[in-house]
Amino acid sequence: MIGLKIAEGREAEVYTWDSDAAAVLKLYRPGYSGHVAESAALTRLGGGVAPRLVDVLEIDGRHGLLLERLDGSDMLAMLQRQPWRLLAYATTLAEAHIRIHSVQAPPDLPDARQALAARIDAAALRPQLHDFAWRLLDGLPTGDRLCHGDFHPGNVLVGADRVSVIDWANATRGVPESDFARTMLLLKQADPLPGTSPIFRGLMAAGRSLFAHAYARAYRKRTHDPLNLVDSWAIVHAAARLAEGIKVEEPRLVAFLDSAWRTATRWR
Repeated sequence: MIGLKIAEGREAEVYTWDSDAAAVLKLYRPGYSGHVAESAALTRLGGGVAPRLVDVLEIDGRHGLLLERLDGSDMLAMLQRQPWRLLAYATTLAEAHIRIHSVQAPPDLPDARQALAARIDAAALRPQLHDFAWRLLDGLPTGDRLCHGDFHPGNVLVGADRVSVIDWANATRGVPESDFARTMLLLKQADPLPGTSPIFRGLMAAGRSLFAHAYARAYRKRTHDPLNLVDSWAIVHAAARLAEGIKVEEPRLVAFLDSAWRTATRWR
């Protein structure tokens, strides 16, 4: 039943599904359990802004999700081909994110604050920065909205008549401004994926601040949710991001945390 491999990431591989040309199989690697959150989120969404969940499978001891096959390219690839549409794509990104945040999360999804706490504890942080991030997190609110957890242009597919968000393994239940802050951190700080051309790396360096600003402006203009604690959420997410082991990002993230900690200490 499994066809050709068409994509792969750190946690899962994606294959064609021979018995159904309209579906693909996302097969998680052994030891990863993102299928639990992803299936819960996709079941609640029921298609539309995300692929429709067709079935949940187990193949040779590996967990798999049979998903609606989507047409289109991810927004990151579209930006490489059409950089002059940067502002339009930033608005599209914000609109898709707001659609997600309008959905009440299923109760069995992890709480966003608890997920962040576990990642902060797993990060290689100096004690001062660890305690600083924990104190901030302790004062941040809980919520019941659906949060993607890794929302960025590479996880948004743009088709002829539909925008769909993929890769829901990090979905949580929380407040929209936390998910918004994570996206802003990724837009400003995340290193380009391996294999990104030098030309597009240069374009990203020049345009990422503009794209992040346009996304934030479009989100704030269209949302009814308060975004009063974004700076605190950004610090917490930066600390949690260090647990992902992306070496090239670590100096930037630590410098960001150091600056925030020194500023907070100065004003005590």
